[in-house]
Amino acid sequence: MAFLSIVPLVALAASTVLLMVQDVAAPNPEVSRWIAAASLAFTAFLSAVLGASGTTGTVGGMFRFDSYAQFFDTVFSLSAFLVVLQSAKYQKSSKTPFEMNVLVIASTIGMFLVAASTNLLSLFVSFELATVGTYALVGYSRDSQRSSEAAIKFFVVGALSAGVILYGISLIFLTTGTLGITSAITLVDASEAKLLGVAFVLLIAGFGFKIAAVPFHFWLPDTYDGAPYPATSFLASASKIMGFAALVKVFLVMGPAVTALSGLDWRLLFGVLSLITMTVGNLAAMVQTNVKRMLAYSSIAMSGYIMIGLALGTAYAFSALLYFTLSYAVSKIGSFIVADFFETEHGARTVEEYSWLARASPFSAVSLSFFLLSLAGIPPLAVFVAKFFIFYAAVQVGGLWIWLAVAGVLNSALSLYYYARVIKSMYLGFSANSERKFDKITESWYYAIPTIIALGFTFALGVAEAPVLGAASHSLQILTGALGKQVVEGFIFVFRLIH
Repeated sequence: MAFLSIVPLVALAASTVLLMVQDVAAPNPEVSRWIAAASLAFTAFLSAVLGASGTTGTVGGMFRFDSYAQFFDTVFSLSAFLVVLQSAKYQKSSKTPFEMNVLVIASTIGMFLVAASTNLLSLFVSFELATVGTYALVGYSRDSQRSSEAAIKFFVVGALSAGVILYGISLIFLTTGTLGITSAITLVDASEAKLLGVAFVLLIAGFGFKIAAVPFHFWLPDTYDGAPYPATSFLASASKIMGFAALVKVFLVMGPAVTALSGLDWRLLFGVLSLITMTVGNLAAMVQTNVKRMLAYSSIAMSGYIMIGLALGTAYAFSALLYFTLSYAVSKIGSFIVADFFETEHGARTVEEYSWLARASPFSAVSLSFFLLSLAGIPPLAVFVAKFFIFYAAVQVGGLWIWLAVAGVLNSALSLYYYARVIKSMYLGFSANSERKFDKITESWYYAIPTIIALGFTFALGVAEAPVLGAASHSLQILTGALGKQVVEGFIFVFRLIH
């Protein structure tokens, strides 16, 4: 059973070696891409099965592959699978196409290890293993000045955040004498209680860079805009969700003990960050004319919504957070895939240039409309359900947290403006543009297939939420041993009230 739990990780490692051997022995971009896609599809399916079956294994005392890790492994693998499919067009123009597949899988391996880490040091090393690959992906277009500038900015910020996280970890070891992610922590010296609080503030700041929480977000718009579209899709989905996987594990397990020992109200910190992040992200997205930058700022706003689950700190909220990560990933990747198609095939980058594209490529226009409506929180799409549950969790806690739910609802209404503006441009033209001529372009398989898959998940998660919520609740129960079946039953009962 222990070995079975690490089969997905072994499969990804084996596929990385196979890709390198294949490129040396018989280089073929198509074969390379299908090897990567098949291995990621296999690990996504197997991780979901292992998580549902409760298969658990421990490796080296520093990694535990349980239902919590397998839930996120499924999200990581699915995101990477869609990115590999999306990258087909880009890889055709690349001199070394197989390298992108290797980098995506290598980063995914690091993400697997982040979700499975039971030690702060292994968590940090795994985080950097995943992040190094994303540096290379952002700068993959070596002949593009924008891509190189984006990679440099991302690397500098990544190095800074790594230093902040490592310093926080060192303070935790100094004050507790342990690096284990455990609730059973004690202070070496009672006089160092405040220092423990400082250590966890540093962790919040360090991981805040990774999830692009305001005010640690300044790198994201330029990085997303300058990176190749497949790299942007990967950063906006799997890479961002990796940060939440680490935060949930650390603060769900260690948070209560930290509060008791140091008096740090980390829930309030996450609440403030959540409010600021969703508001700044949406306000900045409203004034963007470049669609890719608009999606980048909306990604910042999404981090704010997800952080509500961290701020509340309840079983209900954490389960909603896990569900939110999957819903967000498929809708966000789908929107970037269509934006990639519109820019590559139609040369459209701005909202104005999206005018009448619904007539040129109706399938992509319809798909993008659904992805954007999902991100805005329109029923019955995936992100609507995620927002409903996370806002309801805030109402359930009550008190001042209700105002966080109100802020989330108002921000969702605000986001509808800039999402609807894109949809209006595709179908009715931009206000400054009269009806223009266009060339009809049919989507190639490498855009159509991942778009259809992402669209299917966007609808399925909106109307059949129970299995994913059950998996989220079960994974948290395994992680803490404190959550029960009643959490998901409560979700299902509440959602049925609005059906």
